[in-house]
Amino acid sequence: MKGKLIRPAVVAVAIAAALLVAGGIAYATIPDSSGVIHACYKVDPKGNLDNNATLRLIDPSTTKPDTASCKNNEQALDWNQTGPQGQTGPTGATGATGPTGPSDVYSVDGYGQGQKGISGIPTNPTDLATTPSLPAGSYFVQSEVEIENSSSVHSEYFCDLVDSSNTYQEARVTADPNTNWVTIPVQAVVTLASSDAISLECGSASTFNSEAFNWQLAALKVGAVHS
Repeated sequence: MKGKLIRPAVVAVAIAAALLVAGGIAYATIPDSSGVIHACYKVDPKGNLDNNATLRLIDPSTTKPDTASCKNNEQALDWNQTGPQGQTGPTGATGATGPTGPSDVYSVDGYGQGQKGISGIPTNPTDLATTPSLPAGSYFVQSEVEIENSSSVHSEYFCDLVDSSNTYQEARVTADPNTNWVTIPVQAVVTLASSDAISLECGSASTFNSEAFNWQLAALKVGAVHS
């Protein structure tokens, strides 16, 4: 009985498969479990590096002498797969501190709410709008009012932003007798040491009464005030 013929192509495939398996085992143990790569390089009898030598990787965990350790004419060389921890870099610049939360606004809107008489007595201004009670802190306060004098006379008006004990800003406007109507804006930065309310008060320097309308007052709570 003739022996079974094994084709060369089949042998080649088997050898290639064996090499792949062996290579997979070697790759799995280099580096070792501690992440260290082991190698050898050839030296001359005096221990100097052989310029024609190449670096050879070894695997101390294997049982094969040729791949487990360096030869007599080789020098061992080990290094870590992961390099040493570098120095800590400088700390970045700290950005400006922003507000801790959304700002609160306290608003009084008298637009379209009719008219209020402005007294012709300068020492007795009319309270047009007052905010709710404001917590202690800093506020940007903005207001506006329209005033009309139906007598067609030269009139001077003043409007103040005040709390229970302070006047923060005063605006004075002279009305043109030909128009009889003015818009007075007033704004200020106010810092309250304790809870208080802010009012918009307006009066007239003339003896003729006038009418105020479309007043608006808003206090926006802010963080630190820089000036």
